[in-house]
Amino acid sequence: MSQVVTSLASRLGDLVGPGRVLVDMPSLAAYGADGRRPSAAVLPGSVAEIAGILRFASAERLAVIPIGGGTHLGIGMPPRRYDIALDLSGMNRILAYEPHDLTLGIEPGITCAGLDRKLRESRQFLPLAPPFAQRATLGGIVAAAADTPLRYGYGTARDFLLGIEFVTGEGIVSKSGSRVVKNVTGYDLHKLFVGSLGTLGVITRLNFRTFPLPPHQKMFVFGFADRSSAFDLCRAIMNSPLHPRLLEVVDPGTADLFAVHGANFLNRDSWFAVVEATGHEAVLERHARDLASMSRQAHAAEFIALEESQRNQLFACLSEFSPIALAAAPAATIFRIAALPSAMPTLLEQIRSLADDHALKCAILIRALSVVYVALLPPADANLFPALIGCSDQVIDLCISSGAAPVIERCPLEIKIALGVWPPPGNDHEISQRLKCVFDPHEILSPGRFRGGL
Repeated sequence: MSQVVTSLASRLGDLVGPGRVLVDMPSLAAYGADGRRPSAAVLPGSVAEIAGILRFASAERLAVIPIGGGTHLGIGMPPRRYDIALDLSGMNRILAYEPHDLTLGIEPGITCAGLDRKLRESRQFLPLAPPFAQRATLGGIVAAAADTPLRYGYGTARDFLLGIEFVTGEGIVSKSGSRVVKNVTGYDLHKLFVGSLGTLGVITRLNFRTFPLPPHQKMFVFGFADRSSAFDLCRAIMNSPLHPRLLEVVDPGTADLFAVHGANFLNRDSWFAVVEATGHEAVLERHARDLASMSRQAHAAEFIALEESQRNQLFACLSEFSPIALAAAPAATIFRIAALPSAMPTLLEQIRSLADDHALKCAILIRALSVVYVALLPPADANLFPALIGCSDQVIDLCISSGAAPVIERCPLEIKIALGVWPPPGNDHEISQRLKCVFDPHEILSPGRFRGGL
């Protein structure tokens, strides 16, 4: 161990106490981000300790990356510098929970699965079903703006995040928002932290609105020979009096991936629209009647009301789309594309054509008719990067020329180095730079990971 690392460990140990600073290489390997490893990992146990660590890091110009379960470390660009891993997994308490008020305050290190088990004891839940739910922490889910199949019915975490407490890059403890649902004062600064990848501050508390668990649920699947019919059905549902909580479209490539993971009741040659209704029995019966009628009008090849076990299997697959794609092809390049529903059919046809031109398999998932996930799946051979880089580059150009906003959410490091993962900075880049300057003037928090090199 070098003298510099020994000194760093000693200084950090003075801030958090013995036994909570890691400097051995096997331990640090777990905190790697795109090939970079920190010199030390520190496990704080309080907000005061986090503030002290960041004041020290700011004074010494040491780069810090906050980490929870580590499931989102691969998102964004490689950090320019990486000195300290700030492990928040030990800060996993429920700080306040008022079931009657539907409000919740938690530390950032609690896992999504662990929180869900606790809330279900009061017949409540947070409408989040992100990938890697057993390990993903709420702080990481917010920082990465992780999407879920419940987006259509409930929106994203941004929509039910009431407020946060955070520590700036200078070690100043700050707050934004509220702990209650009715809050009309001040600016929604906490919304800026959603998707910021830890570049603005370290989240130390999250306040959410919770939701009652629905009494019943039923999932329906429509099969179509082409994508246009699936989209037409989804638009008909959106324009109807029905209010499902889930609306997804799955292409044959994704159906093929899901079949390997238990959803083998999907025809691998079809496009599927997946709809889930919740409520009392009368509500589910209304959905079943109306959806069956829509199925006939749309000339669906099949219409299935899933059994509970089938529903659970398909819902898990929808939540775990990225892990499933990565399991099928470890070098998979997964795009997240925001596009207008009217532009999606043509855009998807062109993307599939590009994948065919580069001899790449393609899997597509459309969420809430607003976000498209595209996984480019290379064959298992040594010469895969030229095709991946070429196809990904063309997909980015295609999306931008079509008015869509593409982000490469997960990919090999070689793709990041060759292409980057963010679209070109837009008109809001100057505002983002000013915010970074305010919250992290010495650029010690996750430097370089966010859009525009922030």
